[in-house]
Amino acid sequence: MHDGQMFSVTEGIAERIHHLVEAMNRLELQIASEAEAFKDHYARASAAMQEDKNYFLNGVQTGSVIKSYLLTRKGVEVPGEWTIQVPEFIDSVLRFANYPKRKVEVLTDLAAHLQNIYAMIGSQEAQ
Repeated sequence: MHDGQMFSVTEGIAERIHHLVEAMNRLELQIASEAEAFKDHYARASAAMQEDKNYFLNGVQTGSVIKSYLLTRKGVEVPGEWTIQVPEFIDSVLRFANYPKRKVEVLTDLAAHLQNIYAMIGSQEAQ
């Protein structure tokens, strides 16, 4: 292979990598957009909960130490410790997820929880 051929090969590789970087950037933007939507939905769900009700966000983590997170009327509570506002909680969960594939998995978990929360709120309103 002479210099011209090697340049052509490396130029093609660089272009393909550039396309991958652009695709990753688009994915990160889509993840951020979905996270914003979740903040809104979870905040509305929290506000709609009855004072004495909560929802356990099973499998959701904001750090390496596993804690219990409960969605309540006041926000997301760590029993016996503190309450965090929904937007901060969602940001922490996604920051801990760290990489795009895991973030998408977390969004999938949050979507399943949200569906259950809305069902719970609906059954409360029907009572």
